[in-house]
Amino acid sequence: MSTYKFSAQPVTILLVDDDEDCRQLIRDAIESGKLDNPVYEVSSGEEALMFLRREGIYKDAPRPGLVYLDIEMPGIGGQETLKAIREDARFSDVAVVMMTGVTDDDQKRLAMANGANSYTNKPTDAMTFMYTVVQSTNYWLRIHQFPKPEEGIQAA
Repeated sequence: MSTYKFSAQPVTILLVDDDEDCRQLIRDAIESGKLDNPVYEVSSGEEALMFLRREGIYKDAPRPGLVYLDIEMPGIGGQETLKAIREDARFSDVAVVMMTGVTDDDQKRLAMANGANSYTNKPTDAMTFMYTVVQSTNYWLRIHQFPKPEEGIQAA
């Protein structure tokens, strides 16, 4: 599998999940899929917004093109984080994939209404979870047209 490089740089991936084990599984899946995209991670919605806006310790953060966002997190949850991302025109072209253990259809509908590009349940076994991540990442890297990494974003 190869990395789709619409721009000169591989698309940066941001993982947002309060569960370290889930973040590790996603990182492992991306590595096992031979995807050479840089992967960054944060553990909360607050940190995700700071990363995207390049605030505080994230002032030099790269611009992600793909965000994996958990729904259930302490503080600002995934739905609220998604709404904040979509309300900021600078991030209109960032693909957001909601990944969660929540199977409630109302949560899925809300995520799509809030602007999620995709909603994927976290499978309960590690192998299926890793396969899902690799396939989802390949999907977004092959069809989504990402801007060049620094295009159209300024620190708030």
